[in-house]
Parts: sequence; C-alpha cells; structure tokens
Amino acid sequence: MKRFENKSTTLLSSAEMKTFKGQFVYWLFFAVLVAVAVVSVFPAIWTLFTAFKETEEIYGAFTFLPKNMSPSNLWRRIAESWMQLQLGRSFIETLILSLGNWVFAVVVNGLAGFVLSKIKPKGSRLVFVLIVWTMMMPGQIRMVPNYMAMLNFPFASQKSVMPGVSLLDTFWPMWLSQGVSAFNVILFKNAFDGLSQSYVEAAQIDGCSNIGIFFKIMFPLAMPTIIFVSIGALSGAWADFFGPLLYFDNLETTPLKIYRLKSDSSVHMNNQFMAYIFACIPQLIIYLIFQKRIVGGVNIGGVKG
Repeated sequence: MKRFENKSTTLLSSAEMKTFKGQFVYWLFFAVLVAVAVVSVFPAIWTLFTAFKETEEIYGAFTFLPKNMSPSNLWRRIAESWMQLQLGRSFIETLILSLGNWVFAVVVNGLAGFVLSKIKPKGSRLVFVLIVWTMMMPGQIRMVPNYMAMLNFPFASQKSVMPGVSLLDTFWPMWLSQGVSAFNVILFKNAFDGLSQSYVEAAQIDGCSNIGIFFKIMFPLAMPTIIFVSIGALSGAWADFFGPLLYFDNLETTPLKIYRLKSDSSVHMNNQFMAYIFACIPQLIIYLIFQKRIVGGVNIGGVKG
C-alpha cells in the first residue's frame, strides 16, 4: 500500500510496514486505539445528550438522542437549568479562588525558584532538598496537620495556650497551599537554571534589586513556564473538590455546589448533567486557548548567545 511507503521509523521499521505482518500489527493497534477513544469519549457524549433531554425522556422509554434537538429547545433547556441550579454565586467564588491560586502559584513559587536558582543564599541546597522530599510525602499524611494549621493559623495550637487566627471558610487555605507547590518551585528553578546568569549580574551592576530582576527580567523570559503553571492553577481550582470540602463551610465552589445538588430531590437528572457541562466549560476554554503551550511550558530551553 502506498500509504506505508514513506512511513517514518517508529516501533515498526519502514521495511516491516510494507509486509503483511507489519500492516496487520499497525491496523491492530489502530483498532485498539479507536476502541479506547470511543470508550473515553462516550461518557462525555452521553452527558451532553442527557442534559438536553426532557425529564420524561430520562425516566421513560430509553432514547440515546433528545427527541427535540431544535436550537430554540436547546437554548430553553440551558436557560431553565441555569435558573434552577443557581450556579452564579458558585461560579463567582470559584473565579475568585482561581485568580488567587494563579497569583500564588506564579508569584510565590516563581520567587522561590528564582532564589534557589540565581540568588542561592546559604542553606538554599538544604531548602531545595526539603522541597524535593515533600513530593515523596503522600497528601493524606499532610491533611490533618494542614487542617489544624489553618484552624489556628499561624501557630497551629490550642487557643488557650497560644491563640491563632482561624482561616477556615476563607480562600486563604487554598491560596497558601498553591504558594508552596513543590512541583511548581522545581519547574521554575529548572526554567531559571536555563537562563544565563549574566542577566542577573548586569542588572545588579545597574543597581536593580532582586525583586526588580525577577519581575522585569527573569519573569518575562520564563513566560512559557508561567503559562504552563497558570493553566494548572486555573484548571485545578475549577476541578478541585476535596480542598473546598475540607476548608469551606459557607463558601461554595462549583464542584462543591454540584456535589450538594445530589441531595436536592427537586433537581432532576437532566439538570444535574447540565450542571456538569456548565462546570466543564471554563476548563474547556482554558485548554482550547492554551493547548499549544502545555508541552512548551515543560520543555523550556536555555538562552543562547
């Protein structure tokens, strides 16, 4: 077959691709990947179609597609679901949480990576080792200490002994957690390691402070990494369920709101599925806009010349 004549070398060589065995293996793997793709996409398609069905279509006879797929009916279903679900407050609070996570993830972790990479004060190697070591600690081990720390911040002790300030039911526990991400610190450090030290030395000769060097010089040069970290911080905030469940009481993010809708018997299944779609839209927009930057943020190169 002509399509195999100019195949680049992969798991099978070009010569093997021209044989019957090579073509059989190729199409076998192709069929497996298609089957996996269909199985992966099916839940999303099922959610989409169920969200636009009427209530009687769900609890009545089984149908895969909605009976009425006219644009006016689809818009009506969106408007009715939005009014009943009342996700406006949760969207706003999730947006505030996301923006705070983004600031702490980029600025605080970026400063930490800059100090460990370029400033290198005494004890920086020990600090870096401790940061790497925290990545080996399961999150379940830190759950109770983190909760106690936020309950009586910053002392994490009994109020009768040394009173602290409770940060529960505020955004601060989530924001502070983003500011101490070991993965992001290492990512920024590796990005700054690839930048020439001459930038820092030239700025110091001109009298620029370390903060100025970070924001005016190093920050723009590390833009691919910043975009990558920003994607993770923003999308992670929209998808985070356990953190808000642990720290929030009156505050309500979108995943937490959708979880609590399960106990509301007045919300039918089609509206619950519509809530899933509403919750996925921000993340979908983020990935559609920045999808080309995801891989580029990890493979950041050094400065030449």
